[in-house]
Amino acid sequence: MMTALITIKIPRATVFPEEFAALEGVSLRTVYRQTTGNNPCIPIEPRKIKKGNKRAGGPIKILYARYKELEAKKNLGHSRFEIVVGA
Repeated sequence: MMTALITIKIPRATVFPEEFAALEGVSLRTVYRQTTGNNPCIPIEPRKIKKGNKRAGGPIKILYARYKELEAKKNLGHSRFEIVVGA
C-alpha cells in the first residue's frame, strides 16, 4: 500500500522562541524549558561564545524545519513527506 506524499508548509527554517510558541500554540515558558536543560527536545542553532565573553549571548534560534521533520517522522511512522519553507 502506497501512501501519498504529505506536504508540510512552514514560514521559515529558523524561528525565534516567541514565533515558535505562536506557531505551535504553546507558552513561551514551555518553549524555553524544551530548548534548554538536561533533555532538550527542540533543536536550536549552536550559539557561539564571542571573544572576551564567558557565555554565549544573543537570542536563541530554533531549527523549526528540523523540529517539524522529527515530529512528522515520529507521528507518521514514515518519511514520505516534504517540508516547504516560505509558504
